[in-house]
Order: sequence, then structure tokens, then C-alpha cells
Amino acid sequence: MALTCALPAPAQRLSSRFLNYIDQYKEIAVKQAQEYGVPASITLAQGLLESGAGQSYLARAGNNHFGIKCHSRWKGESISVGDETSSTCYRQYRNAEESFVDHARFLQQPRYRNLYKLKLTDYKSWARGLQSCGYAENQSYATLLISLIEKYRLFQYDIDQPLVARRKKLAPDPSIGHDLDDEQQAQKDLLKRVEFLHHVHRKWNLHYIIAIKGDTYETIALEFNLKPEKLREFNDIDDESLVPATGDRVWVEPKAKATPEHFDYYTVRKGESLWSVSQEFGVRLKSLMKLNDIKRGQDVAAGDQIKLR
Repeated sequence: MALTCALPAPAQRLSSRFLNYIDQYKEIAVKQAQEYGVPASITLAQGLLESGAGQSYLARAGNNHFGIKCHSRWKGESISVGDETSSTCYRQYRNAEESFVDHARFLQQPRYRNLYKLKLTDYKSWARGLQSCGYAENQSYATLLISLIEKYRLFQYDIDQPLVARRKKLAPDPSIGHDLDDEQQAQKDLLKRVEFLHHVHRKWNLHYIIAIKGDTYETIALEFNLKPEKLREFNDIDDESLVPATGDRVWVEPKAKATPEHFDYYTVRKGESLWSVSQEFGVRLKSLMKLNDIKRGQDVAAGDQIKLR
């Protein structure tokens, strides 16, 4: 009887240029995951694909690694691609890291908001979500990203949460205030034995969670070692009887006074309020009122343009 044996499949050949690119920018990608909540694997795969591992004309001449166009609100330097009859304006940066940071900020736009409900380790859903949100016209965009992530094992750079300091047992986090008083010591001891129920997200270096069924500001405050009144203050809640609705964004540290540069305005959609805009962009309600000369009791209507900074 003849013996047969299965030959091993040939190993995938990895590009040294791609490997060098990954090694050069992996730390920056992880940093964007921690600060903005965009998976490092997605950032690296998009950089590889959009810039040809840093060798495209845009990457070499303009430090633009993600093919981001100027758009109407871009106030920085630009670079044109094309000829006199047809050219496209792209953003230009001083260095590659600026491009990575702007890419993370670019993905903070409302059109991508549903992506941040996904886990940072779910690179497949992130890739498909980017395609469905219209990041690129290529109908195989998600497949290409996933292929790069798996071929170069980029998922190894993904972290489970933006807040890596979160543990099953409470560990102090210098970026969030912890202010339980002595009367809550028993609750604090209980908290040390309880696993965190919420996935912590980070947007523009601020931390928030998405409320789930049964949440109250008291239960969320207990989970994050905060006083309920502080948590309400962070979220501009004056009425103690209010509870967050399922899916609401709840900030677990003070919101900012304004959005980062280049996020200047927002057009209100049907059903939104000034408070919901405040929650979406992590800007204090009082700051929005002052920026837009809106008095207490007034609100906004669909189509209104709101200053964010």
C-alpha cells in the first residue's frame, strides 16, 4: 500500500517593508487606542494599506498615512494630487505622528459613533464598520484590512480596554478622581470583590461608559469609586430622580471646556438637545451655553449650528 503524506502549506511570505513599518509605528497606534479608543490593529492596517507601508506619494511628501482629504473645515497645510484639470486636496502634516493623531480624531466624527460600542479587540467588526460608514470606496476594504491584521498578527497590539489600569480589584487611576468617604468604606470593600460591569471607552483623552439596562448614577458611581453627586455633575444632571437610559454615554470624569482643534461646529439633528450634544462631544453644558450665547431654559432645534470651541 502506498503511503501518502500531506505537505505543509507554504508559509506566508511577510514583507520586510511592512514589518519595518509596523515596528516603527506600533507604539503610536497603541497610544491612539488608549487615548481615542481606535484599535491599534485597525490603525496599523489602515496605515499599511493607505500609504503602501509609508511609500505612497502622500506619505512621503505630506506625511499623510491615511489618505484623509482636506474637507471644508481643515485649516492646516495641504497637498494636491492630480493635474491642473483634476486634482484632490489632501491634508499635510509636519510628521507621521501628526497623521496618526489626526486619523484618530477624524474617526471621532458622528458618522463613526457606533464603532465605539464595539470592543477594542473586535477588529473584524471595526473593519466592516469602517467600510459600511463609507471610509473608503473599495468594496473589499474590510476584507483587505482583516487580511493584513491576520497575516501580520496586528491583533497582538490590541488592548482589551483603553484604560489599561482597570483591574478586577480596584486599582487607583490618576486620571480619574476617587473620593469615597469613610461612611462608604463597606461599599468600597464590596467593590474590591466585584468585577467592572462596563467597558471603559476613551474619547479625546476623556473616559466614559455606555449605560446598560438597570444602571443608575448611584450604581455607576459605586463601580467607579465616585460619589453619585460627582458623577451627576460630570454629566450635567441636576435632577436626582433621573437615571441614564440604556445606550446613553456617561462620563466618569469632568468633560472638557471645548473640543480639540478642527472640531469647531456641529449641526443639530432631529431629536437632539444641547445636553445630548454636550454628552456626545464631551463638552460641559455651561461651556456650550456660553459659546453659543444660549440662556438657561433655551434649547436648540434641528438644523442649528452649534459652536464646539
